[in-house]
Amino acid sequence: MALYERLLRLEEPRIPVHAFMAALAERKRGRVTAQQIVTVFNLDAAAITDASALNARFDDVVNPLTGVEVHDVLLLADAGLAYTTVTTLKNRLGV
Repeated sequence: MALYERLLRLEEPRIPVHAFMAALAERKRGRVTAQQIVTVFNLDAAAITDASALNARFDDVVNPLTGVEVHDVLLLADAGLAYTTVTTLKNRLGV
């Protein structure tokens, strides 16, 4: 169960983009822990690695992502309007 496959609806159980982004935002604010996110979304080891890499992009010194940017990209992917493969999604997010 890889993270991006579940966000793109390619694998079940899918991860709702709004809920995932809200969880990342609350983690950044210190309101939830990484373990709570792992538990709520039932993330396996591969998905945890992917989520950690995505989270690290927020703190990238050279080219950080904003929460709004990630949310927009994931919503477009979820809707099938852009970034419809794992490769294009990961390339766009820089992970």
